[in-house]
Amino acid sequence: MFEAIVAFLAGLFVSAQPVATDQTVLPAPVAVEAEAPVQLAAMAPTPPEPLQHAHPIIESGHSTASQADYEAWIAKPRNAERVAEFEEALRAEGVLDVVPTYQILRTALSWKDCSAEAFELPERGMWAGAISSLKTLRDDIIPALGDVEIVSGYRHETLNRCAGGASRSVHRQFGAFDGYVVADISRGEMIDRLCTWHGQRGAELAAGLGIYRGKKFHIDVGLRGNRRWGSDYSSRSSPCDGAGGGISTAK
Repeated sequence: MFEAIVAFLAGLFVSAQPVATDQTVLPAPVAVEAEAPVQLAAMAPTPPEPLQHAHPIIESGHSTASQADYEAWIAKPRNAERVAEFEEALRAEGVLDVVPTYQILRTALSWKDCSAEAFELPERGMWAGAISSLKTLRDDIIPALGDVEIVSGYRHETLNRCAGGASRSVHRQFGAFDGYVVADISRGEMIDRLCTWHGQRGAELAAGLGIYRGKKFHIDVGLRGNRRWGSDYSSRSSPCDGAGGGISTAK
């Protein structure tokens, strides 16, 4: 009897031992304190590209209007809507990307002194002249000169007078642009190329060509006829010779 009890207890002991298996026993998960979620900073909108070169064009103490000036102007009632309509018209004529729209809409470098707007878009009936001049910039002027920057487009009568424009200036019709050559060419090269262009195409296009100090120039197409002038607005001050070519001595 005693031996039977011992054998019974021995069997119980053996059955209580862990049984080896092929499975790997994973350790029990350890409770950890959850970390607070990381708060990501809100993404700032991509800033718009600057409106002009790092060094704004300065003339007689006046400089091209700034990014803030344009944003303030376009935020005024109906300006954004009207500019969108204007850009649609430019797109339809294939001249939307000739120069940035804000350059086309610049009024004059002296807009502050003249208590005028830095940008202005005249009524739709005046857009044709600007479109014609933009086509000439696209097809003739920029290929000849390289990059240019427009500093003056439409000027109403009061601003035109204050800015020193000619009394019959085509700027008043939104058909003319004053620009600076920003490409890496000399004034002499600019004169040669503009005068050669005007000699070859001025009559056909009824184009006006003004060449001022430095690398500043004026063009208009189809509104006042074939003519050219220099810094005092007279034909005698034009640096173009009689044959339409440029002269090497800058005026």
